[in-house]
Amino acid sequence: MREGGSVHFLDELLELNGVLMSFGIGGIVSVLAWVGKLIQKSKNLTEQNKQLTEHRFRMLEAANVAILHNEIYKQCSYFIEQGEITVDDLDNLEYLWRGYHGLGGNGTGELLYNRVRELPLKGGEIHAK
Repeated sequence: MREGGSVHFLDELLELNGVLMSFGIGGIVSVLAWVGKLIQKSKNLTEQNKQLTEHRFRMLEAANVAILHNEIYKQCSYFIEQGEITVDDLDNLEYLWRGYHGLGGNGTGELLYNRVRELPLKGGEIHAK
C-alpha cells in the first residue's frame, strides 16, 4: 500500500504543481497585460502632449507675427510721415522685418517696409539697398 500511496501522493503533487503553474503563468500574463496597457496609455499621453505643444507653438508663432506686424506698421507709418529715416532706425526696422518675414509675414508689412527703404536717409547719407 505504501507504493500505491506514494504514487497517489506524487499524482496529487503534480496536479498541485500544475495548478500553481497555471496561476503563475496567468499572473505573469496579467502583469504583462497590465504593463502593456500602461505603455499604451503613456504613448497616448505623449502623443496628446506633442499635439498640444505643436498647437501652442503655432499659436505663439501667430502671436509673434501679429506683434511684429503691428510694430513694423507703426514704425513705417511714422517714418513715411516724416519723409526720411536715420541709418540706425532703418537698421532696427531691418531686424524687425527679418523676424516678421522669417515667420511668414508679408502683405502690408512688406509694402510699408519697402516704402521706408526708399526714403532718403536723415542727414543726407546715401544708403545701399
